[in-house]
Amino acid sequence: MNKFYLGVASALLLLATNINATEIGYAKEKINRAYTFRLGSTTKQGQAIRLSHAKLQALKGKTIDFAEFVVGSKNTTGGTIDAFITTSLDDAPVAEGTVKITKALSKLKWTLDKPYTITGDEQELYIGFTGDIKTSYKLLISDGSYDIDGCNFAYKDGAWVDTYGMGQGSAHIYINVEGVADYPDVIMGKSNFDAYFKAGDANDISARFVNAGTTAIKSFDAKVTVGDNVSTQHFDNLTINPKDTYSFKVEGVNSDEEGQRDVRVDIVNVNGGDNDIDSSDNVSSGSVFFYPHNMERSVLVEGFTGQDCPNCPNGHLVINNAINTAEASLSDKIIEVSHHAGYYPDIFTMSEDDSYRFYYSNPASTFAPAVMVNRNADASISSFPVIQIEYANICNLIYHAAQSKPYVSLNLATELDKDTRELKVKFQIKPHTTMPTDHTLFNVFLVQDSLVAYQSNGGSDYIHNRVFRGTLTDNSWGLVVDDLTPGKVVTWEKTITIPEKIHSSYWTDDLIDGTGMYSGKYKVDQVDIATVLKNMTLVAYVAQYDNTDNSKNIVYNSVEVKLGESYKQAGFGEATAVKGVTADDQPAAISVENGKVRVQGDCSKVSVYNLAGAQVDANATLSGGVYIVKAIVGGKQIAKKVLVR
Repeated sequence: MNKFYLGVASALLLLATNINATEIGYAKEKINRAYTFRLGSTTKQGQAIRLSHAKLQALKGKTIDFAEFVVGSKNTTGGTIDAFITTSLDDAPVAEGTVKITKALSKLKWTLDKPYTITGDEQELYIGFTGDIKTSYKLLISDGSYDIDGCNFAYKDGAWVDTYGMGQGSAHIYINVEGVADYPDVIMGKSNFDAYFKAGDANDISARFVNAGTTAIKSFDAKVTVGDNVSTQHFDNLTINPKDTYSFKVEGVNSDEEGQRDVRVDIVNVNGGDNDIDSSDNVSSGSVFFYPHNMERSVLVEGFTGQDCPNCPNGHLVINNAINTAEASLSDKIIEVSHHAGYYPDIFTMSEDDSYRFYYSNPASTFAPAVMVNRNADASISSFPVIQIEYANICNLIYHAAQSKPYVSLNLATELDKDTRELKVKFQIKPHTTMPTDHTLFNVFLVQDSLVAYQSNGGSDYIHNRVFRGTLTDNSWGLVVDDLTPGKVVTWEKTITIPEKIHSSYWTDDLIDGTGMYSGKYKVDQVDIATVLKNMTLVAYVAQYDNTDNSKNIVYNSVEVKLGESYKQAGFGEATAVKGVTADDQPAAISVENGKVRVQGDCSKVSVYNLAGAQVDANATLSGGVYIVKAIVGGKQIAKKVLVR
């Protein structure tokens, strides 16, 4: 019994010595392995948080006696990290030490040899760590919450970078400061002003902030400025606890007409007055752009495959099923292209296919079947664009792509002389708003369906669809778009003659006749693939491209036409106000009568696919089963799953 009382007394004494201690940081304390990551290619990795000048003035005279860090792996050189406090990430630390990693994904405590006293004169203060870790491990970890500007940093390729906009949230770094009075601290998070909105549609323009203080926020006002108009939204009866985020819909933004709106949100009157410890980060501003109400976007799905790949037939089915699922739930069109790369090169492999291995995590060690969507990575799935085939992940990549802004509308017009096989192509790009980068390219692919050839686990008569057959720009990456002025149309034209056969350009004379790993595998006639005009399409797209970092690539919009046909996306037309939807905007009806596909309306193209992804004759009487029917009616693409009994 005496021992029990002694234990309680000791605990109370320990509590008393820390009664005035305050933990300062930005991350929610729930630790999730899914939010581990690394940046750049160097083995040196690190994270840091920043305290602003205003917060440091409020903490003047207080001391930091220890800090805590969470790391994603213990596999560092020496099993340690180097902790520091500094007034600049480029200068020498004012305090530093070595911390042994006893366990990953849990707090590691660094007790300063000498507590650091905040003077209040510091312009900013950084608390962080670095460590040297093998490339196969992820040292960094965040809380996965909303990004906040200027508060979280990571070490990347020899320099410290702000992780704002990377979707990581806040670093698990905390400092212990003695004798701090409770305070609220609003820090605006990444709002969705730059999201994709269509004029006239319901929208959720929202702002969000983090309570980085030590006491709950009960009320606040949001002063909303749109152009010259200022309004105030009042919020009360709240309990926004420390480390919690709060989102709210921004009112007063007119969405009836197309165009740009400059929006600013200021958080004021926190807890009924001027109680925020640092009001300098209470502002969020940006531009909201409303696209034409009939804006169209296509999502580009690029698969990687090979004739010798035994798992690829099943991979093709999974990709097709994911595309069909997404098309049924999204308004976006989905365009598929299949690159014969990633596994062993085969008779369909083009030299450009080999170039696109750039989008793998390691271009020297690739795999198939694989897929990427709009050439953009989804951080919740992978840091790299190309992923392994998994139905749910492909669907998520497509849905992720559907959240991005298309920026441009496209017009792809072709004229085909079937006798001479001459094809005239006109590709036009119309930017709607300012592009996020000047390094924008376009490209035009030639794609062919219904190629019958061997496939491992598919037999000798396997139907290869959506096969990439080369670029019309004669460049793997395309051509630079020099002028991206919003509203100004960029036009590119080219005339080519479609050859009777396309030689798979990967198989050069040296590879066919010379010596080397693949030499002698094929003869010239085996890699000369016959072209069938009715089975060929053009796929054109506009994309951001960074040849130094494959995570900084994204296809903004794409379009597809059969040879000799044309397609102009609806958003390419003149900008109009939204005053209602006409009957022409209603979807056409697709039905089946006596095994025949019927499409009501002005139909210019019908394609029918079975559930294996193989294209079948749209004019034939279909046998019993489920089919996917895609049609272009009145210049718009529609799709529907139909049952033939």
